Amino acid sequence: MTNSLRSHSVLNPTPCSPGSDLEYVVCDYCGTDRTRRLATLPPVGALPLPMHRLGASVLRLGKERIHFCQCQRCGLVYMNPRLTEAAIARFYDTVYGTQGASEGFESDQRARAVYLLDVATRLLADDPDGETALFAGPRPQVLDIGCGAGQLLQEAQRRGWEVRGTELSQVAAQHASQLLGVPIHCGDFRELRLPAGSLDLVVMQAVVEHLRAPIDFLRDSAALLRPGGVLFFSVPNVASAEHRLARLLRQPWRGFIIEHLYYFTPAFLRRLADDLGLEIAFMSSWNPLSRWPNPWRDLRRAGQRAPAGESRSAPATPIPPFAGARDPLAKRALRQATNYLFDVVSKVSEGRRGGASTSGNVLFVWARKPR
Repeated sequence: MTNSLRSHSVLNPTPCSPGSDLEYVVCDYCGTDRTRRLATLPPVGALPLPMHRLGASVLRLGKERIHFCQCQRCGLVYMNPRLTEAAIARFYDTVYGTQGASEGFESDQRARAVYLLDVATRLLADDPDGETALFAGPRPQVLDIGCGAGQLLQEAQRRGWEVRGTELSQVAAQHASQLLGVPIHCGDFRELRLPAGSLDLVVMQAVVEHLRAPIDFLRDSAALLRPGGVLFFSVPNVASAEHRLARLLRQPWRGFIIEHLYYFTPAFLRRLADDLGLEIAFMSSWNPLSRWPNPWRDLRRAGQRAPAGESRSAPATPIPPFAGARDPLAKRALRQATNYLFDVVSKVSEGRRGGASTSGNVLFVWARKPR
């Protein structure tokens, strides 16, 4: 499929209506518009996460509903209609610009960074012929696209790697730069104009699903790898066990959220990697940060009170109440029990540490450029 068709979905979207924050697009991979509907996003008041209700409260959605559709030609799943670029910016500005709204959203990522870099290092060291240098330079070269507060780059720096990072949030970029002692670019990584074939590792954690044109973004990042270099990215898995169970029970899948424009399957990613000139070296759903569900722990946490003289941080902008909070007690209890069932299925489907299960809600992908 030609680039012109794929670019049409981004450069020439069709507005839903004048003044609407929604637009219609075609498939970013194959350029067609023949889809089947998988799910519909609930109204703003029924969004379960407070952060999402707050962000969506500033959007102009009108009577249009956001649907999640699967391309009948290539299998890519995407939001259609989806939020416009201006609407997405307003959504994030509201969420991250409101004190207390995203508390806990940026948690400690060191365990995930250690695991990610351990796997990447093993893949980079795989040189059966012994004819290729292990790294592109005197030290391993890594670029973290969407580096956040810089936790992964800090771990890479501790290991002696040469680090670069980009971040769209000015606040996060400044924080990471101070933490690492190196400049962090605020903006698109392509603005850095890095030479092709100059990097050992390119990282995109929880980035691809937010992009308006993920295919070209992945292609441009893959071009930065030297032979044997590794591209790591994580994406939501629409072929997960939890999604299949949700459809069987006719329940909404928790993975379909207002922030994610695209969703993937293991089969699609293998085909995409081949198109990018890469090979899937390792793909897994195992997440070092996930925990087994524990209702008693949640009850204790809900019952904890702030110490005397202190109060829990709360957003300055009121968060719209959850519509389901007015449901009868029995219905709310059933909803909570269903959530715990999904929690168990999600955890079991991740598999074990070091395993290659691809049934979890997230796919962690290490794709390597052939030598």
